[in-house]
Amino acid sequence: MTEPQPAPTPRDTAPVDDDAVVEAEIVEEPAHTSATEPVVATPVPDAVVTEAAPVAPQQRVVYVTAPPAPRKAGNRGFGALLAVASAVVYLVLLAVVFALVSLPYGGFSFNFLAAPTFYIPVLFFVIGAVLLALIVNRGGWAAHVLGSLLVGVLVYFGTTGLVLLTQGVIMMTPDAAASAFRAGLSNPFVIASGLLAREVSLWTGAIIARRGRTLKARNTEAREAWQREVDEQRAKAERGL
Repeated sequence: MTEPQPAPTPRDTAPVDDDAVVEAEIVEEPAHTSATEPVVATPVPDAVVTEAAPVAPQQRVVYVTAPPAPRKAGNRGFGALLAVASAVVYLVLLAVVFALVSLPYGGFSFNFLAAPTFYIPVLFFVIGAVLLALIVNRGGWAAHVLGSLLVGVLVYFGTTGLVLLTQGVIMMTPDAAASAFRAGLSNPFVIASGLLAREVSLWTGAIIARRGRTLKARNTEAREAWQREVDEQRAKAERGL
């Protein structure tokens, strides 16, 4: 007895059409649009919108052959020469003062001019006055007023110390050296040397300071004239571009 075979299904019996299967699986549905819905344009990827970058203005370089800047005129050379010249005035006035100071001690005489120690204050005056002129340069008279005090102090203590050295103070005992130093500081000739040095340096400084003011004004005028010339040349060069 044979078993009954199952009835063939339509899938098994119907011939398979490949094109029909493909058409059945791929279903294209049109995009839903309505009359009220706007149509949005899809941008094309390949289309690239570029904006021109702003171009920076080119800077113009102007080359100007400027004249050399004027150098400031100094007052050191004139001041040093005047300080040396004032040493001659100081020497003459010191001789007169020494003669007057020695009047009560032995009469009016210039015998001290032969003594080397008389010229020691002049030496320190030249050193102090020249240094002051070099340091102050174009400074005002106030600087010379203060500096003249230093010149007087230098002459006073320098003269005392050098005179004691000529007298062999280094061979003395400490007590004797201290006593000689006090005697030298109280010597009327030494005191007169310091005071006179201060006065001569003060009035010499007034002349130097006056010339310094004139040099300052000249330096300012020369600098302003140079600046005007540079500005004019720069303006001509810019107009020529």
